[in-house]
Amino acid sequence: MAMNLMGRVVETPMGSTIDSVRGGGYWVCDRDRNCREITGLWEAEEYVRERERGLAADSVFRPS
Repeated sequence: MAMNLMGRVVETPMGSTIDSVRGGGYWVCDRDRNCREITGLWEAEEYVRERERGLAADSVFRPS
C-alpha cells in the first residue's frame, strides 16, 4: 500500500515515528517499522507512548 505522507510530525529517541497523511490521519511506526494509520494526533501520541512504555519496562534490569 502506498502511503501519501505529508511530513514527519515526530521521531522519538526510541525510534518511533508519527507522519501526517494527506487527507487526514497519521501514520505511526515503531522502531521495528510495524506501522498503522491512526485518525487523530492525540491518539497517535498515546499509541506511541503506550508502546514505548512497554518497551522501556521490558528493558529495565531486574536483579534476581
